[in-house]
Amino acid sequence: MTKILVTTDTSKLGDAALPHARALARALGAELVLLSVQPDPAAGMAGEFAYAPVSVTAEEMQQEDRELQRALEQVAEGTRVMTERAGGRSIARTILDAAQAEGASMIVMTTHGRSGLGRVLLGSVAEAVVHGATIPVLLVKGEQPVAQWPE
Repeated sequence: MTKILVTTDTSKLGDAALPHARALARALGAELVLLSVQPDPAAGMAGEFAYAPVSVTAEEMQQEDRELQRALEQVAEGTRVMTERAGGRSIARTILDAAQAEGASMIVMTTHGRSGLGRVLLGSVAEAVVHGATIPVLLVKGEQPVAQWPE
């Protein structure tokens, strides 16, 4: 295993996968790459049950991307950071495409652990990544303690 791609949506839960991925990468001697995928602003802001169109300029998106890059570099000190716009793709497809482009050996991401109606209504990026991946995917629950992998 040479490269591990860890994802975050920049939320507290999304960032919870990073310590797990760091520990695993250290034990395996693998490179760690942190990816944050941003949805397309042209698609609007969709809440759980609402939709409100948003108008964002290319310059504003570039500024947001630069700010996000800097923030992630502070959170993931010593780890290469990538930010991508979905560009009309789903978040899951964007993650899968990035993993392939990077030559990743594994994807590590957190999961909300939704089930039932919540999952039906909101979908699951983690589930879509697992079903579409051709490499192993490690799903981490937010409250799960970091494993001490033997080196």
